[in-house]
Amino acid sequence: MSRQHSNLQTTLLWQLVTCLPGKFDVEEQLQHRHTKRLDAVGLCVIFFLYVSILWAAGDASSKITGPIEASAIQLLASVVSIYNLYLELLVLPRGTKTAEDDFNVTYGPFGRWVYLTHQTIGILAIHSVVSFVSPFVNERLAYGTYEATPVVGAAGVFVTVQYFNLVFPNIDHKRTCQIWAERGVRFGFIDSTRHILPFVVVVLDLLAKQRNMLLATMPSVLVIMLTNFVYVLAFLSVLHINHAITGSWPYGFMKDLRSLEKWLVFTAVQAGVLSLCSLILCFWPRLVAA
Repeated sequence: MSRQHSNLQTTLLWQLVTCLPGKFDVEEQLQHRHTKRLDAVGLCVIFFLYVSILWAAGDASSKITGPIEASAIQLLASVVSIYNLYLELLVLPRGTKTAEDDFNVTYGPFGRWVYLTHQTIGILAIHSVVSFVSPFVNERLAYGTYEATPVVGAAGVFVTVQYFNLVFPNIDHKRTCQIWAERGVRFGFIDSTRHILPFVVVVLDLLAKQRNMLLATMPSVLVIMLTNFVYVLAFLSVLHINHAITGSWPYGFMKDLRSLEKWLVFTAVQAGVLSLCSLILCFWPRLVAA
């Protein structure tokens, strides 16, 4: 291996653990403080909502504690999800006016939470940590994590699949990667990594869960479909509100959705794909048990 190739690999790996310093003007620095503040607020809100839902849906009479191997796998899932959250919050470069759409769209009232990936990485980290800790602390919360697994897990699978299907090949995304490459940041490499890791976390989370308990707590098909449809509808409503304020969409392909019919089709397809991911996760323990 040549020294140049070795240095390139070192640089790539280094960019997965630290954010390279950059030159940003005053407005960009204000935008960064704005998104950091909303990142912290958003995580607190998601944690509160997640734990509240688990508590409402949980069953304190069920014994959840599994074998030590399962706890070890759940701990690994927690570590991977926390690292991905670190990658998302502290390594991924923040907005620059050169990448106008990304800069403007995250300067709105929702910050970077307009991105599905941002939401998913946050909720997966919370889900994984609570799934690891709750069996030792509170059986009711532990039971709730099993009920949440197919819904939260579907979001992780969905983010990985749709990123490489819709975002990765998009010309606006390639332009953003090029802008950061000129600054010495391998944005495409970092971006791909943070979109692959949610799938890894979902697999580890499923392996850590007790199959019989997963089967016993699985939501019905109707509940899963309604949950995903409501989520997609709420998410797209937030995007439209943010677009009305900032004039920008978080994803370049959304610029082509210029009619109500296209938006309705897009909503139905996304809710359908998300529900399909949930149903696959529901059937997974049945297939393994068989």
